Amino acid sequence: WGYFGTMTHEGRQRKLYAFVLTLCWSRAMYVEFTVNGNTDWFIRGHQHAFEYLGGVPREVLYDNLKSAVIARDAQGRVIWNERYLDFATYSGFTPRACRPFRAQTKGKVERGIRYLRQNFWCGLHFTDLADLNRQVQQWLNEVANPRLHGTTGEIPFERLSREPLQALPVHRFDTSIRTQRYASRDCLVSYEGSFYSVPAIWAQHMLLVKETEDHQILIFNAFGDRVAEHRKLPGRHQRSIVA
Repeated sequence: WGYFGTMTHEGRQRKLYAFVLTLCWSRAMYVEFTVNGNTDWFIRGHQHAFEYLGGVPREVLYDNLKSAVIARDAQGRVIWNERYLDFATYSGFTPRACRPFRAQTKGKVERGIRYLRQNFWCGLHFTDLADLNRQVQQWLNEVANPRLHGTTGEIPFERLSREPLQALPVHRFDTSIRTQRYASRDCLVSYEGSFYSVPAIWAQHMLLVKETEDHQILIFNAFGDRVAEHRKLPGRHQRSIVA
């Protein structure tokens, strides 16, 4: 993750992060801006990166960020975030964590964030998050990945065609943003500042809320049954009621 200040998103001020993934051999990179740095967004960034780059690496190296690494035990062994580890297993790559206090071992991606700041971010104007991501995608395709790389002396896109990536899984991992929410007595679930109805039988129950990539709000009970479905509302302080 790289931190890029704040922006107004859906009616409120949010922190702005850049997810950056760089392939070790080709130096081809992927960038996506988000307003949340949690594990669900981290997984979503990986999924988009693998799709953009055309495959899955065999190993991925991380600094000890909380999106992936929960802690280390008394013997120094990594305790991985469970949902992230599910994604790694499903996708077919092995996660590795840098030794503590040695983030320089992840220098390729750190230099990529610095390059992003200096070559793309300076003087940039954008209208919203979608516009920002459209612009960074264009920059990746026309500037970052077709350039002559200073270390390899080759063009990342050309080396990418020779990078031995694994095939993407046949079925896509569920990249929904997930959170637990308590349904109120009046059968409403609060999510991102707005309210979504559930059947009366689920009032005053803890429910799982998923926001899909196409902005559907799916609500599930403790048994994994879908109990309600809504289109995500723009802005805040609104209600979606399904009879």
